[in-house]
Amino acid sequence: MKRIIQLSILAVLPLMVISGCQTSSSESNQKPTILVGDISYPDVVKTYPYFLAAHSNNQASPAAIEQLKSITQPTHLTVYFGVWCHDSIREIPDLMQILNEVNNPNISYQLISLDMKKQEPKGRAKANDILYTPTIVVYQNDKELGRIVEKPEKDLATDLVRILELSRLGSI
Repeated sequence: MKRIIQLSILAVLPLMVISGCQTSSSESNQKPTILVGDISYPDVVKTYPYFLAAHSNNQASPAAIEQLKSITQPTHLTVYFGVWCHDSIREIPDLMQILNEVNNPNISYQLISLDMKKQEPKGRAKANDILYTPTIVVYQNDKELGRIVEKPEKDLATDLVRILELSRLGSI
């Protein structure tokens, strides 16, 4: 009888150890949450704090900042980005810092977070041919003036001014 109890314990013990190490299928298949669609920047940094620490080495041109401060025509930036994208993690905090510094009520923006397939529920990314993140689309009078795709040529502020000046001159 003692032998049967020992064998039973030896048979059951490995099963208990194995089941204790096993995770449920929902736990093992869970991926980090990716918020998709319209999102505020405070929600971005609350959910993804690494955006607070991220900045590029590009410094915004003080002259460009002053030009952005003087914009009088309503200008809208639609910003498509991915919380998983290293370019977005580098550029979006810089853009938010610039917009905060400029503090121009004539410049508005909308952040649209995309999933890893560069999609979001309303289909705007697909409708606007967004292929890379981040993509900052600049509008005035509901007309697209230009885009900054992935990273600026010079710096974000200078590139925004360049887009706005080219449109004013009729070059776009």
